[in-house]
Amino acid sequence: MNISVDPAEGSVRLNLPRQTYSRDAMSIAAHVFSNRAEVYQRASKTGHELTLVAKRPDCDEAALESLGGEFLNELLNQEYRFIVARFNRKIADRISAQTLLSARGGENPKKPEADSPELAEQLKKLMAAAEAEIRLTMPKKLPPQGPLYTPPPDAR
Repeated sequence: MNISVDPAEGSVRLNLPRQTYSRDAMSIAAHVFSNRAEVYQRASKTGHELTLVAKRPDCDEAALESLGGEFLNELLNQEYRFIVARFNRKIADRISAQTLLSARGGENPKKPEADSPELAEQLKKLMAAAEAEIRLTMPKKLPPQGPLYTPPPDAR
């Protein structure tokens, strides 16, 4: 791992091993840091080259070094979350399957009772109201979720 700080540009450069950190973990860490720094990423065969450009213009060398360290901590945290999720995947799938099976009534669920006409009419009204509410409140287009940016041509 290699860290270099450039106070004139207000940036921190990180060279990280590719086998240690995934691109997904970097994307999430970049999104977490999107209010503090812009994160540019370039991948090579052996590693990831990251450039963090601080959004605060008055960052000295110590503040930039701290920013790089905090980003590495967040990146490690996100990678650890992925590892724990993979480790617990089988048991989480089994718990979900058992929960759904129990909610359904076990191995041989009884047949549902026929709905009364009054209940069917109430359900129809509720569904229409819910659909109208969704149409009014759902955004037409979701904003981007903080993707990693490619470095500008003059970043080298």
